[in-house]
This record gives sequence, C-alpha cells and structure tokens, in this order.
Amino acid sequence: MKMNLAVQSFFCALVLLLSSFWAEAQAPATSSEIVIKSKAEDVLLDVVVRDKKGQLVTDLKPQDFRIFDNGSEKKIGSFRLVQGGEAVANGGTRTQLDPLQHLRLVTMIFQCSSNNARKLARDSALDFLKGELPQNVYFSIMTIDHKLEVLQPYTNDLDLLRKAIDRVTRTEVKDYSGDTAAVEKQLQAQLGPNTSGALSEQAQVDNLQQQSKALGHMARILLTMLQTQQTSAAAEGGRIDIYALLDAVREQYRLPGRKTVLYFSEGGFVIPQGMEQPFKNVISVANRANVSFYSIDARGLSTFYSSNDRARGAVGANSDAMASLNSAAQSSKNQFNDTVRIIGAVEALTTREEGERAKVFDKALESTRSNTQNTLANLAESTGGSLIANTNDLRTPLRRVKEDIQTYYEIAYAPDIKNYDGSFHNVSVKANASDLRVQSRSGYFALPPALVTAERNLAVYEVPLLRALSSSQLPHDFDFESVAMHFLGQQNAPVCVLVIDVPFASLNFRPKGTDQFEAQFSYVALLKNDKGEVVKKFRNEIPLTILSAKMQALKISHFIYTEHFDIAPGRYVVEAAVLDSESDNRISARKSSLTVSAPSSGLSISSVTFVRNISDKKASPQANDPLLFGAKAISPALDPVVAKGSGVGLPFYLVAYSDKKTPTPPKLIMEFSKDGLVLGRVSPDIGQPNKEGRIQYIGAVQAASLDSGDYTIRFILQQGTESAEEAAFFKVQ
Repeated sequence: MKMNLAVQSFFCALVLLLSSFWAEAQAPATSSEIVIKSKAEDVLLDVVVRDKKGQLVTDLKPQDFRIFDNGSEKKIGSFRLVQGGEAVANGGTRTQLDPLQHLRLVTMIFQCSSNNARKLARDSALDFLKGELPQNVYFSIMTIDHKLEVLQPYTNDLDLLRKAIDRVTRTEVKDYSGDTAAVEKQLQAQLGPNTSGALSEQAQVDNLQQQSKALGHMARILLTMLQTQQTSAAAEGGRIDIYALLDAVREQYRLPGRKTVLYFSEGGFVIPQGMEQPFKNVISVANRANVSFYSIDARGLSTFYSSNDRARGAVGANSDAMASLNSAAQSSKNQFNDTVRIIGAVEALTTREEGERAKVFDKALESTRSNTQNTLANLAESTGGSLIANTNDLRTPLRRVKEDIQTYYEIAYAPDIKNYDGSFHNVSVKANASDLRVQSRSGYFALPPALVTAERNLAVYEVPLLRALSSSQLPHDFDFESVAMHFLGQQNAPVCVLVIDVPFASLNFRPKGTDQFEAQFSYVALLKNDKGEVVKKFRNEIPLTILSAKMQALKISHFIYTEHFDIAPGRYVVEAAVLDSESDNRISARKSSLTVSAPSSGLSISSVTFVRNISDKKASPQANDPLLFGAKAISPALDPVVAKGSGVGLPFYLVAYSDKKTPTPPKLIMEFSKDGLVLGRVSPDIGQPNKEGRIQYIGAVQAASLDSGDYTIRFILQQGTESAEEAAFFKVQ
C-alpha cells in the first residue's frame, strides 16, 4: 500500500514513545564537549531556578534539588548547568556546546483578534527579537485561525521574522491558509521529492546538499505538523485551540535541545467538557518533546478590574465563571416553571425534558472551566514555563523568558517504572532552599514501551486503548469483533484484510438538540509478529450524529471497518480495542491469531468470511482489495448469529487458488459439525478457475433450519493429490 507523506512520516518514528521526554542517546561527543549521561529510560528535565527577586540562580549543585516521581523521591543520575552555548559541569568546568546538537527552537503562536491585543503582542514580540540572535536559536511564526497556520518556518533571519509578526498582528487578515500553503510548498521543495512514498524521512533529509540535518529536521517538523493538523481543524471552540497546540508541539521531539512556545492569546480558552484528556495530552506531548509553554495574555490591564484586584486579576478572570455558575443556579430554579431564561432570551418549553435537567449540571460544571486564564497558567506551569498576564508591559517578563531559554539546569533520573499502565506520572522538582522558585515540567504518561515502539506520537484516544491492551486481563464492557483474514494478491504475494465490527447497539448515544443523537467511539488495532513486535497499527476516532427517527434502524446495524494490507509470511497476533467515549470510557479488547503462508503457486484457499451485505464498489477502491467481487464490494460479518426458523440464509465468501499445473479444477467440500460432532458433508459446484487460476465463490448456508447451537464449517479444497482447508463458525439461536 502507498502511504501519503504525513502517514509515512508518522510511521517512521520507530523509537520509544517516552524517549523524547526521556533522555535520548546523544551523538558521540568531541573532546571539548560535555555530554549529560543518561540511559534511554531516564527522565530528562530542564529546570529554571529564580530567587525571590526574580533573578536567575546559577550556582546550585545536585544536592540542592529533590526530585519526586508520583510522590516517590528519585536519585539524580546526571546534572549540569547550561548557559547559552556552554555547559557547566558540577565541578565548574565550562565547555563549548555544538550549536547543531544543542538547538533552541522558539515557536511564536498568535491568537489575538482585537486591535489592542494585536498591538501589545506585536510590540512585545518585536522587542523580544531585538539584538543579535545566538547561533543555535531559531524562530517560527504561527497563528491559530480555525486551525494552525504557519506564516514563517524556523529561521534565524530577523527580517523574515519581523515581516511575519507584522503580518499576523498588524493587518486585518482573517485567512492565512495561503501563507500555510506557500510554506508547505517551500518545505516540500526543500526536503526533496517523495511522489511514490519510497523515500524515508531520513532519505529526504539526506537529500539536502548544502544544509545540515538539523535544518532538515526543522523542515520535517513543520511539514508533518501542517499535514497532520487538517483533521483537527474540524473541531470548534476550545477543541480547535487544544488540537492546534497539540499539532504545534507533537513533532518537535525530532530535535534535541530546549524548545519554547510563546503563546499570545486574549485570555486563553475554555476546555470543553470531554476535552480534559486532550488538554492533558498537550501537556504530556510537550513534556516528552522538551517544549515549555509561556502563555501571554495580550489583553493587558483591563478597566473591568477593581484597583484591589488588578495585581491578581481575580475579578476579570473569574467573572465568567461566576456568571456561568449563577446561570446554572437560575436554570435549576426555573426547572419548575413553564419557561426557561437562557442567556437573556426566553424560550418557551412545552415539556420539562430530562435533557434540560442534565443541562443544569453541565452549566455548573462549565462554571469551573470558565476561568480561561487558569487554562493558560496550567498549560505554562505544567510544561516548565510561566504565565504572563494582567500587565501592559509584556517586554520585561519576556526578557526573563529569553533568560529561561538560554540558562537552565539539565537533570536526569531513572523513573524505575514497574507497571507501564498508561497513567500520568506527576513530576515535582523542589529546591532545598525555600525562597527559590523552580520551573519544571509536571509529568508524563507511563506507556508500555513494547506497544509504542512503532511510533512516537499517540492520538489522545489511544492512551486508554493501549493501556487496556497491555493489561493482564482484557476488559469486555460491550460486544465487538475483530479479525485479520488472509488472501493472495499479485504474484501470489500475501494480502490481508483487517475487519473490525462494532454493533451500534453496543454504543451509548446521547441527545443532541431536539431531534438528534450523537455518539463517539475509537479503536486501535495492533499486528504483532512472533517476537511481540508491533509491525502494523490501525486507529481511528469515529464521531456519529443520527436523526432521532433513524435511531431504531441504526441500533440493529453495525459499524464495519475493513483495511487491506501487505505483510510478510509468518505468525501474527491481532490485538484490537474499542473505546466508547460517551459512556464513562467503556472499553472492550480482544486478541486473535493470523497465519500468513509464503507465496506459492500450489493449491491454497483464502480465509472464509460470512457476508453481511454486498454493495456497489466505491468509485476509487483500493486496487487489489480482495473483498471486491466484480463490480460489488463485500462487507464481512464476524461471528454471525442466525435466528432459528427465520428462513434467512447465511451467505459466505472465499477465494480458491488452484494449482495451474494440475489439469483438473479444484473441488470444495464443506463439512458441518456441532459441538465436535460431524453432521455431514456437501460439495457445491464452485465453477472454473479464471486465467489467474482463481475462483471467487459466494455460497449460502440455510442455517435457519438448523437446531440451536454453535456450528463449525470446515472448507476443504482438493485438487489432485493436494488439499487446503479453512474453518468458519456461526451460531443458531
């Protein structure tokens, strides 16, 4: 199968998930360079320390710190101070750092709409760029406008940076998609051709003739970021901001060194209900990629604050929360009236529905989320940065950010994780001196390394699914089926089909408006070889919206996902898990086996699948899809149940691959058994092989006439002295 550039890059990161947040193996050091030594599993922290006057403290030793991982104190393994382009060892020895091995990436993200906020952000950002940039510091300029847009890729050209800042803050431009498209085209040209998917990410980087690999990785970070954020842009409100920020940091793990995001916004954003985990994932991904957020509230001082509250911003920050909570209380009071007042408008209600009662609790919950400045503070402080707010002078605190970027301690420790359960590990760094302020990241997800070696960036919904697959006892909160089937493609090469079958009746639907219901579920499927290594991974998140009038019909139907893929011969295990997001994160998981034989011109038979339905094939089907039957597409039915006496037949599909050296056509024998007892055999006429020696056959079993019970059918294919067989199972009740 061909993969587009984004997918190809996505699967190229064959390294441990945590190794970006955890210290990666360093390049061999020159004789003049100090390398902080740490094992691949060590946690590496960047720590900024200031005194009570806000001055940097640069004379601390390892014994001046205490590190806690989920409350357990850890021993510091490696320690050094980084100052600009130098590393200071514990004994005070200074060594020059290689600027291409110790980069500083600074990403400026602007999300300001009012003139005052844009001006304040522009003036402070341009002031931040005053002076000569250090050799190893590179900036990028971005904005969030319905999705993440890039106006300037990473560069240390001050003129280009100033022009991009001016464009994003001075003009009334609302559509920056043209800027992003131009940057994407520029990056693709820089990285070289990849029209067939044949070049790996490293091969594209190696195509750069006159530039360092570090610059190539910067381009790859931005290009992959642009290509993976498109689906995220479909979300609204706080979802857009959360997913855009996630896209901005997820690729930055590819380069070593300290990375910083300056996020200019007007007051931050609300974390919508159900988006708590995605927001936490932004923090975790930033921590793994060594990215610190500095959140800058560009509203400045507001006349809405009282004189007593300006310093702490309490009134302005919490007014929305109080209003939301008051609204919830009023809604509760009005539950017993014939009308409800909602945001100043009166809507007549004919009935007091249960949905309205639920909204009362939603409003009360939303009131706790409405302090959007707290969101900015949480984002910054959890990633080792800080919040800059409630001031019209952004220049002074941003000069401190400059210091943070260039001066910090690198501290590594061994986490000694015994159970990679997918939980969030809280990290706390404390200085022994009580008058010191310590900035460091807040933690990381402890995910099983064996499950994440195939890729670095996990989608939010994958965390609980991978955790479920790693548990000793697989959860089963609802019914679903999964299987991988084997077929033969061109030159008799193995082609497999993954099928995931989720009954809609297994999912929880909640009301949406007056005439709709909605649900959301996600799945992950891992294909592991006999060494337990992940060789293929499939995932998706499926939102559903259905009219109330169609709910009854939907409840008796199924979601069927099929994906065909090429695989080397061998024995495999298919691990699949499904998450129902609308019902307290119910999860079910299951495992099945797959055996893929080596290419052969001899007699063989494909997997046998029962048929749920047959429909017209899509306009652009995958070229060698083994579930295509002429102009029709077959939708599999896994583990079917037939109602006794219903009169409904049970169709099935298989492909017989004949030995073209044998003149007689193959013969199919179907042997039926129940509870291990053979009931009988039939031999249907499956027709003649085509010019490739193949026979696609669809038959039917009159299962409804059978007694209740579990049945097995052995499909035995015979030709001359050769034979091959498969089995299929169904139930009558």
